[in-house]
Amino acid sequence: MSIGRSFLGLGAVLIGAYLVFGLGIYLFQDGAIYYADPDRVEVKSSWPINEIKIETADGETLVGWYMAAQLGCPTMLMFHGNAGHVGKAGWQYGRIHEAGVGMLAVSWRGYAGSTGKPSEAGLYADAQASYDALREMGVTPDQIVIHGFSLGSSPATLIASRNPSTALILEAPFFSAVRMARERLPIYPTGLMLRHKYPTNQYIGDVDAPLLIVHGSADSVIPAKHSEDLATLAKAPVKRIVFDGSDHNTLVRDGLYADAAWPFLKPLYPDCPFTVSEEVTQL
Repeated sequence: MSIGRSFLGLGAVLIGAYLVFGLGIYLFQDGAIYYADPDRVEVKSSWPINEIKIETADGETLVGWYMAAQLGCPTMLMFHGNAGHVGKAGWQYGRIHEAGVGMLAVSWRGYAGSTGKPSEAGLYADAQASYDALREMGVTPDQIVIHGFSLGSSPATLIASRNPSTALILEAPFFSAVRMARERLPIYPTGLMLRHKYPTNQYIGDVDAPLLIVHGSADSVIPAKHSEDLATLAKAPVKRIVFDGSDHNTLVRDGLYADAAWPFLKPLYPDCPFTVSEEVTQL
């Protein structure tokens, strides 16, 4: 009898721990998904970048960094990951600038000087407002390349499915947030618990523009299988490149632009130099 009571007591403890931990996941999932750094980052006067303000449909104000493209070159609409912001990628902007390509890099709401608090609906609104801002600046769809990294790959795919552009580049994308959660917490009904689902898989089939997907074989955050499965759902022409040994945050260093993005875009923009120097410009 005492053994039975011990098992019952242990079972009650395990169930209680399961429920408490599950409640914590549900209540604090925002902090687990978004690592927002609100500190404002100033553009250095020596950089070929102008800071702009972007108003969203729901009343938030975003910080965007704009760099004009050379004649004949595209402008990249860039959406960062969950731990990034516009001020963290000077080394990346240097590669883009030396190639003659322009960009509008946007800090999500709640990140680096942008107002508001991040959410799935909020990031979608931010992405649409950023696309609209480019159009208002006179950048036409045939000059726009949408580029999403990690968390930013889902809003990038949604915007590309709803708006005309020349191409979509997804860097280390994920199939959906629900799948990510299930892979990490298989004992929980994460599909019911998650408020931020980011179903990239549901958007990618509606993208008409040519698609480049780049992933690292050693990605320790988002397994490369996610982008493999996304590629099978694309109806537009898709090219998937896997960099052997690259991790989640090393794709730019390992040749994202020189070996993947620029060769992919060159046939679409034959008059753009897409210059690649041995020594990368550091902004």
